[in-house]
Amino acid sequence: MKQELPKWFEQLHKRYPIVNDHEWRLLDQMSTIKRIKKGEAFLKHGKVARHSAFVISGVFKYAILDESGNEKIIKFGFPNDLLANCESYKKRALSAVSIVALEDALILKINLKRLQPFYEQRNSLLHVNLQLYEELTEQQSEHQYILSLKSPVKRYQYLLERRPMIIQKISLTNIARYLYLSREAVSRARLQLVKLRGSFCD
Repeated sequence: MKQELPKWFEQLHKRYPIVNDHEWRLLDQMSTIKRIKKGEAFLKHGKVARHSAFVISGVFKYAILDESGNEKIIKFGFPNDLLANCESYKKRALSAVSIVALEDALILKINLKRLQPFYEQRNSLLHVNLQLYEELTEQQSEHQYILSLKSPVKRYQYLLERRPMIIQKISLTNIARYLYLSREAVSRARLQLVKLRGSFCD
């Protein structure tokens, strides 16, 4: 009798259809479910990454500190996203990034050392690993593009049109940290866009 996979694998299977049920079961066997409270770190700054995790529920931020000690956010993690710092794991280097829960969350935590041998045995898992790396590269490029936009209005408008999940799920303070702006600048940009949209309906 085949072992039934937990419900959260349904969404992962839709996102990564190349992985079959047997391979998801293998992944399930080497994983653990962990609850993370709001404000708790999945990965702390200055620690070496040894685990990755799929987000089952909740939202995470990837945060760094600038030279003045101010927090900047470089990425968000939503349900079905992978939490990881591949550079820290591969180089055994201290992480410059903290990955922190913005709300109570549930994750599927994976020991990367246990997972590594399966990449040679299962091409589909290697394919997913490459896909995840490509997604991360695209997200980093997109963030750099957003920061290249000159005005707060343009940066906020980009999220409004292209990344509405961030607008819906993330606080104004953390949106400001992602856009590398003050909270007041983002608030003014949002108000300006509301007024602009309202004028179209006059």
